[in-house]
Amino acid sequence: MGRYDDIEPEDLRQSLVRVARLILRLEEDGELLREAPRLQKLLGDLRQRLFAYEVRSTAKLGPQSDARETGTNGEEKEDPLLRISRRIVEEARKREEKLREELEGGEPSDDDE
Repeated sequence: MGRYDDIEPEDLRQSLVRVARLILRLEEDGELLREAPRLQKLLGDLRQRLFAYEVRSTAKLGPQSDARETGTNGEEKEDPLLRISRRIVEEARKREEKLREELEGGEPSDDDE
């Protein structure tokens, strides 16, 4: 599907820690702002990997019925955090699809807005 399909949680965690350590080292050496272009590239790549991981993690949560929990009076209610996560992922997928269509010269569909 994409560039980051095989992201392992531990690899992602290590990447986050490496970037954090790099930022701290650059600050200690007085080079933090001088290295801004390099940091922008690293942070951009890391942001893409984090987003891809979040999307794939949310997709693994299962169907909407998994978002239900039972209240104290026995009634089922939807887990609000799960609902929000799914909404964010769905919106991002729609934006990506719309952008691809625009870049390929096609017209975005009306249901994307």
